[in-house]
Amino acid sequence: MRTPFGIEPTGRRRRDQLDALLHQDPSQARAFEVGIATADGIELAASVHLPPEAELPVPAIVRGTPYNKDWAVGDEAAERVAAGYALVTFDCRGRGKSEGVWHPFTLTDGDDGAAVVEWAAAQEWCSGAVGVEGLSYDGWVAMATVSRQPPHLKAAVPFSPAGRWQQEIPYMHGCLQTNLVWWWTLVRRRIMDESQTIDVRSLLEMLPVSAMGEVVDAGGPGWREMMEHDTLDDLWRARRWDGEYDFDVPCLHVTGWNDREDLTGAFHHYEQMMSTSPARDRQWLLVGPWSHTSTLWSTDEYDGIEAPGSALDTQAVMLRFFDRFLKGAENGVDEEPRVQLYDPGDAAWKVRQRWQGDTSERRVFLAADGRLADSPGPAGETSYRYDPMAPNGQRFDVVEMPWEPPLDLAELEAQPGVVSWTGEALSADLTVRGWGALELWATSDCEDTDWHLKLADVDPGGRALLVAWGCLRASHGADPDDPRPLVPGEATRFSIELTPAFHSFKAGHRLRLVLASSEFPWFARNLNSFGPIADQAEPRIASNTVLHGNLHPSSLRLSVET
Repeated sequence: MRTPFGIEPTGRRRRDQLDALLHQDPSQARAFEVGIATADGIELAASVHLPPEAELPVPAIVRGTPYNKDWAVGDEAAERVAAGYALVTFDCRGRGKSEGVWHPFTLTDGDDGAAVVEWAAAQEWCSGAVGVEGLSYDGWVAMATVSRQPPHLKAAVPFSPAGRWQQEIPYMHGCLQTNLVWWWTLVRRRIMDESQTIDVRSLLEMLPVSAMGEVVDAGGPGWREMMEHDTLDDLWRARRWDGEYDFDVPCLHVTGWNDREDLTGAFHHYEQMMSTSPARDRQWLLVGPWSHTSTLWSTDEYDGIEAPGSALDTQAVMLRFFDRFLKGAENGVDEEPRVQLYDPGDAAWKVRQRWQGDTSERRVFLAADGRLADSPGPAGETSYRYDPMAPNGQRFDVVEMPWEPPLDLAELEAQPGVVSWTGEALSADLTVRGWGALELWATSDCEDTDWHLKLADVDPGGRALLVAWGCLRASHGADPDDPRPLVPGEATRFSIELTPAFHSFKAGHRLRLVLASSEFPWFARNLNSFGPIADQAEPRIASNTVLHGNLHPSSLRLSVET
């Protein structure tokens, strides 16, 4: 099986090779701390890791983080140094030892990243070529730095970066990710707080949602801003560059199909770079069957579900990419396919000429008898009851980190208030590639509610495994910046985005769509009342109804390979 960038599949680091590198002469490697001034006079604290002096100057790799610049660097710093790079990690503004006010999700992260890139390039130990990398928030800092286009930035490798604000995090189409509430318990103080003194289970049960902030007691304006701005308004749009990714920087975009936090952010950055960047021919997309954290520390299983051959040494992939663009190595990266995807349904790495294109739309209809059918069928209804005080959702331990809900949907489907539609067994393989959507015709007897959907692959034995998911706060359906209450009992059309997917449904398998009005504890509960979620405290029980037939053709739209 061909693997991306010529990196062998492995569930672990190639420890013997790495040890040989790290022990060439470790006593000569150097590390020290510095302060780096920004344009507005703030000093950022950074740690610098250098190879032995005889090897200098070398290119630099920069990472900005809110999680402590020296936290979990360990082998990563040693590996980068051994590969002939300087590593510069810095605390984000207002975090760790850096001065300033902690204000997450702002473009200041990019300004600060650019300042560090240019500082590193000017040092005598640096060759003048600099790259940026990072996972999650660190990946956001990397992409924000790319947006500032510092002259010496030559390449970027963002792993599952945030940045598709309000369609990813903090809210996903109006639904608040409570994962962000847990995140605030870690970053509420200048220094990372991993004490777990807060009872997370009780915290997530609190009403109103804003009351969680009193327990978290976060410093800076970020929490208040998250509570007061729950739509895709001007504040959040100003932090995005939709249609304006004119950044001339080669990027390797890495993410995982099982990343519940930032999957859509990674695709957003990649697609935007492919649309408007002058470096569109130097954009690579690498996606495995990984969770949020295992995009960087790759494994070949998730929740006990194996994905043979999927685990790569993604650190080695990144270093090979940097070798090409920071050192000028003719190492074959230019000849690597631009889109390399693991197909969980076929358990194999596959190459595509492009991420989007060469596909057709397949539309299947939600029939009143619980089938996914090729035509709308007769008119009908599927009704269910949603009680916010007994919410539906995939169960997992919210104390154990990182949060990784299961792929098997059996427990969810057995809950009252969960409905589903299942297709016939496929006569031939069907490969889905791209973004899907549910066109839902529905009514509610309340002024607001949520729609949470999941696309599943049902094997011949009946096991349903998650492929893609999506959600929508109903009042946000018409305009993400201008919520409107539902008219109780009025048939309304909703378009609900599914996360991107690449998955082969094998012959004999079936497609299934699962729908509920909550996904708790991952998302905060909709109390079925119109208005900002922050201060709602009075739950209402909703009776929600999906409509079927020619007049109300609820249907699933999938992008499939032809």
